[in-house]
Amino acid sequence: MHTTSIALRRTTNPLRTVVVAATALTFAGAIALSGGTAALAHDELVGSTPENGQVLETPPAEVSLQFSDDIIEVGTAVEVVDHHGEEVEVGEPVIDGPNVTATLPADLEGEYQVRWRAVSSDGHPIEGTIDFGVGADATGTWTEEAPHDAPAADEDDHGDEGDHADDADDAAANGPDGWAVAGFIVGGLGIIALIVAIIVSARRKSAGPGAGDGPASGTGTDA
Repeated sequence: MHTTSIALRRTTNPLRTVVVAATALTFAGAIALSGGTAALAHDELVGSTPENGQVLETPPAEVSLQFSDDIIEVGTAVEVVDHHGEEVEVGEPVIDGPNVTATLPADLEGEYQVRWRAVSSDGHPIEGTIDFGVGADATGTWTEEAPHDAPAADEDDHGDEGDHADDADDAAANGPDGWAVAGFIVGGLGIIALIVAIIVSARRKSAGPGAGDGPASGTGTDA
């Protein structure tokens, strides 16, 4: 009877392990599938005017974005910057289902980048950029350059830098201060003296009492 109980227990333990493992895998698969479904539910940009990298002979009247589903108005924005990174004044975005438009000024020329942000129908925020160019010299690839109002190099700043450099050269030429050198020497001698004292004390302790005294005098014997 006892042997039968042990055999059943041995059979049950592997079975229980298999059941637990299968349950864990089932939950993991369900979580993975639910996450994948949620990711697929996010809307995405499916088209735009201008298109990314497009070069136009004349400025477009507006930016138009087309998404895969209706866009939520709150949180949706459209910005346009020139190649100096400065923002171009555009109209407020107009949302019509999956379409978002914003008017542009009529004097555009050069390289520009559209920076859009939107809230998809499932409430998930999405964003992206679109490069485009206007004019014969445009390439359709936006690269940021220095701002228009970047300050030029100031001669006074260079003069101050030169003064600091001269001070450093003078300090290097004069060498270390004499008092500082003397302080280092005295401190080093003090450390050496302390080490010597410790060594002498240790030797005396290891030699035991009476170490260092002269040889003991012999005792005479009576005749």
